Amino acid sequence: MLFSWLRTRRRRKLLAEPFPLRWERFLAENVAHFPRLAPAEQARLRDAVRVLVAEKQWEGGPGLFVTEEMKVTIAAQAALLLLGDDHDYFAQVDSVVVFPTAFRNPVREDDWDDELLAEGERDGETGHRGPVILSWDNVLAEARDPGCGYNLVLHEFAHQLDLLDGELNGTPDLPDRETQTRWKYVMTVAFRDHRRAVDRFEKGGEEPFFSDQAAETEDEFFADATEAFYCQPHGFRAEFPAVYELFAAYYKVDPARWFPEPS
Repeated sequence: MLFSWLRTRRRRKLLAEPFPLRWERFLAENVAHFPRLAPAEQARLRDAVRVLVAEKQWEGGPGLFVTEEMKVTIAAQAALLLLGDDHDYFAQVDSVVVFPTAFRNPVREDDWDDELLAEGERDGETGHRGPVILSWDNVLAEARDPGCGYNLVLHEFAHQLDLLDGELNGTPDLPDRETQTRWKYVMTVAFRDHRRAVDRFEKGGEEPFFSDQAAETEDEFFADATEAFYCQPHGFRAEFPAVYELFAAYYKVDPARWFPEPS
């Protein structure tokens, strides 16, 4: 109780201060979503950025110093997931670790050195109670170009939302049984449709809307779909209207308003 009161008091004091002007430049130059938002959404995003930058432990992979620009750019993208509802600023995530590029299963106890015996490289990863680990080159490129359809920060922080109910299963913490039932039905149908689309593509058919990774598990489908919801909303709504409606209700935003209709 006391800790919660102190944290709320600290946040109020933080948010009473002016937003740093140099951070505005980081948002304008690096976060292409930001100018698309309504003024009220921009204000909410700025507040979330300040809290995330202040409360998370920011660590660099070997040889990388995490700058203010990196912190603000990452926090702003994560904050997109928080625009529509009350939240606790990903309180379950203790730290964000930034690597300059792709990495191999880094271990905190070894100062985030790569595990050279690990199979394959990763651009990002996370787990229960964090940390969230990201490759900066992907973060920056995708933040500046939402039209690419991918966003590593959204993907990994969507996994953290998924974990709020204690399970990584593609179903975040939902308010009631009716919503849970609706979510499970719509997402299961969409996931199976996507897996069939991937199978057809492998046999020479049309390329599916979501990635191959989204066909692996339901939690990857949720994270991949979150990327598409925020970055390719018109295509998403056309391909999976029921899922788009579900996400609009869950995130309480409509990203299709932020992007022009495709010609």
